[in-house]
Amino acid sequence: MLTGEAEKINPHSTGLLHWEITENADGERGLRITTNDSGGLFSREWIALSAISRVLKAHEAGDFTSTVLRPLFTSASRNNAGFLAAILRCADICLTEEGSGGAFSHRCYPDWEKRLEKLLTISPSA
Repeated sequence: MLTGEAEKINPHSTGLLHWEITENADGERGLRITTNDSGGLFSREWIALSAISRVLKAHEAGDFTSTVLRPLFTSASRNNAGFLAAILRCADICLTEEGSGGAFSHRCYPDWEKRLEKLLTISPSA
């Protein structure tokens, strides 16, 4: 299991988001938000890294907003997509960065697929 924390994207927000990457019973890697230091609602549901990859692949050519991540969640919490976007930017995951539209805009790093591959090969006990 890989764990970490991420700063929120909204500059007016406080606290950190905590996350983990782990494997499900079928050996598929997934990510979930585990804690929000400031107590806002979010879903702890497990999101397959392969599903995240498909969304990023569909938007890798330009900037996008967090709303493209909403379909990954079954829970309707409005915070989920933005929190996941923040986690995808954090130093330990680093698949995306701030886009040209400012804090709420995202873009994939040119080598995001290689970075994701590293996350898929980290030992689950790390």
